[in-house]
Amino acid sequence: MFPTGSLHILLIEDDPDARANLRDILELDDHRVEAAGSAAEALARDDWASISAIILDRRLPDTTADELLPRLRRAAPHAAVIVVTGYADLQGAISALRQGATDYILKPIEADVLLARLRRLAEGIRTESELKRQSDIIRSLLDNVSDAVIVVDLDGKILLHNPAA
Repeated sequence: MFPTGSLHILLIEDDPDARANLRDILELDDHRVEAAGSAAEALARDDWASISAIILDRRLPDTTADELLPRLRRAAPHAAVIVVTGYADLQGAISALRQGATDYILKPIEADVLLARLRRLAEGIRTESELKRQSDIIRSLLDNVSDAVIVVDLDGKILLHNPAA
């Protein structure tokens, strides 16, 4: 198991030096990193459910982020996608965000900025997981208590009820 703040990251970057540097930075922050140098290499994987974040170079030798993002969103719908690029153009950023990117970062990447964004992502994942756990506990209690339970909001609208109700 990984430390609480760590993520399972897929790094898709065609420049070997940039890929190695980013991998080192991410691993020093306790993230589990897998890397690919092309879209084809990234798409060949079969364990998408375990990926919590994808760092995607905007321009790859075999495609662009605009073409790859929809496929990544389908393969890993719960993974956050951070697009990194050396090209500072507003249209590229807007396009990436419209296609489901979580963030857009310009190269050269400042390690502190990237790590801060990943920490926020990890905190969001932890919060969502805890909320789901608490919701599951409440649902289990409601389903198994023999007395009728009805939860209403301030306007009297029924929010939850159990089978006994």
